[in-house]
Amino acid sequence: MMTKVFRFIKKYWLPISAFIIAALMFFPSLSGFFTHDDFYFLKIANVSSWKDFINFFNPVRDIENIGVYRPLTLRAFYFLGVALFNLNPMALRTVAILTFCADILLVGFLAKLLTGNVKIAALSLFLYATSVTHFGQLYYIGAYQELFLTLTFLLSVIFFIKFEIENGKRIEYKNLVISIIFFLLSLMSKETGVMLPIVLVLVHLYLKATKRTKLNFKRIVFSLLPYAIILLTYLAMHFLGFGFIEGDSYIWNFSIPRAVNTTFWYFLWSLNLPETLVDFVGPGIHLNPNLLKYWSNQIIPIFALFVIQIILVAYAFFKSLKSKILNLKSVIFLSASWFVATILPVVFLPLHKFTYYLTLPLFGVVFILSYLLINLKSKIYILFCIVWVAVSFISLRLTTETNWITQGLEISERVNTYFKENQSGIGAKKIVFVDTPEDSVLPWSPTATLKTVLSGNNFFDVFYPDLSSRVSYSGEGDIEIKSRQFLGY
Repeated sequence: MMTKVFRFIKKYWLPISAFIIAALMFFPSLSGFFTHDDFYFLKIANVSSWKDFINFFNPVRDIENIGVYRPLTLRAFYFLGVALFNLNPMALRTVAILTFCADILLVGFLAKLLTGNVKIAALSLFLYATSVTHFGQLYYIGAYQELFLTLTFLLSVIFFIKFEIENGKRIEYKNLVISIIFFLLSLMSKETGVMLPIVLVLVHLYLKATKRTKLNFKRIVFSLLPYAIILLTYLAMHFLGFGFIEGDSYIWNFSIPRAVNTTFWYFLWSLNLPETLVDFVGPGIHLNPNLLKYWSNQIIPIFALFVIQIILVAYAFFKSLKSKILNLKSVIFLSASWFVATILPVVFLPLHKFTYYLTLPLFGVVFILSYLLINLKSKIYILFCIVWVAVSFISLRLTTETNWITQGLEISERVNTYFKENQSGIGAKKIVFVDTPEDSVLPWSPTATLKTVLSGNNFFDVFYPDLSSRVSYSGEGDIEIKSRQFLGY
C-alpha cells in the first residue's frame, strides 16, 4: 500500500505541490467578511419568489438597473449566500475555493490536450495555481465571476478541441453541442465571455499548424456558425438592454498607447509582480521613493527574484531557438494571442485595472513558460518554480498589507462587530458617521472611505435593516460615530 502511495506522489509530485502551496497561500481568504459591492448584490439577491429568481436571467433588462448581465455569478451566486448560507461569507468563499481548484485542473487538462505532453500540463497547472494574481478572486467575493467565467470558458474550449481532434473522418457533434452550452454559461457569467469564439479560431489555427485536426475550412466555418449567431444575438440584446458599463473608475479610453501600457502592466502582474506597484510607477518609469521607504523588505527581494525569473526564461527561450523545439512558433502564437484576446475587453479601462482580471489570460502566460522550461534540465525548471513561488509569496504578503480588498474586509468587519455589540443601545435614535478635527490633515475623508466600503446604506439594508433608514454619512444625528475608529487608526 505504501509503495503505491509513494509511486503516486512521485508521479504527481508537481500537481500535489501546486495544491499544497496554493492552499498555504490562499487559505486565509476563507476567514474574510464582505466588502464594497458585496453588500449591494446581497441586497438585490434577496428575493421572495421563484418569479423574481427567474427574472435574474432576463437578458434585456434588469429591474435594479445595474447595467451588467451576470446572472450566474452575481445574482444566483449571492442568492446562495442569502437563501442557503444565511449570509455566511465563509460558505461563499468555500464555493470560490472549490471553483478555483476546478480551474487549476482544467488548465492542466487543456495544456495536455494542446500538446499531448503530461510534463507541460503539470508545470502549467503548478504555475497557474501558485500565481499571486488569484488574490483578488479569492479574497473578494465580488470577483467570483472571474473564477466561474474561467471554468465555463475553459470547458467550452476543451470540448471544442475534443470535437476537432477526436472525430477524424466521421463528424459527431456531441462535443460541439457541449461546448456551445458552456459558451452560453460563459456569457451568463461575465460579458468578457464574448471573446470565446475568437479564442476558438485561434485554437483551430494552432491545431491546424500542429497537424492535430482534420477538419477542413468548410466544416470549421459550419462548426463556428452557432457561436457567431449566439454572440451577435447576445451583443444586440446586451447593448440594447444594458449599454456600456459605467461608473467612477469605468472610464473608457481607446488610445492605443494607453491600451498597450495597460496590457504591459497585466503582463508584468502575470509574472507575479504585486498589483500595488502600479501606484508607485509614474511616467517614464519613475519609481516613487515611498515604495522603498515603507515596503523595502518586500520590494527589494521581489525585484531581485523577478530578475532571476526573467534570466531563466530568457535562457530557456534562447536554448529553445538553438535546439529548434517542435511547434515553438505555434505555441508562441497561441499563448500571445490567447493573452491579448482574453485581456482585450478590459485594456480600454486604464483606471479600472486589477489583477483578478488575469484569471483567463494567465493561461497564455503559464502555457508558453511551461513549454519553454520543460525542455531544460529538471534542476533548472525546478529552480524556476522555486523562484516563481517565492516571488508570489512575497508579493502576496505585500498585497494583503496594502490592497483595498483586505482593508475593506477589515473595515466592514469592525463595523459589523460594533453594531452587534451596540445595537440594543441605539434604539430609535438617528446615527451619523463623522470625521474628527484631526482627520483634516489626511488626504482622504475617513467617512467617505467608510461609505464606499459599506456601499452606502446597503450594508445596513442587509445586516441591520431596522437601522438602515436612520444611518447617514453627513448632516446631524442623535448619535455621532467617529469613522476613523473603523479604519484602524
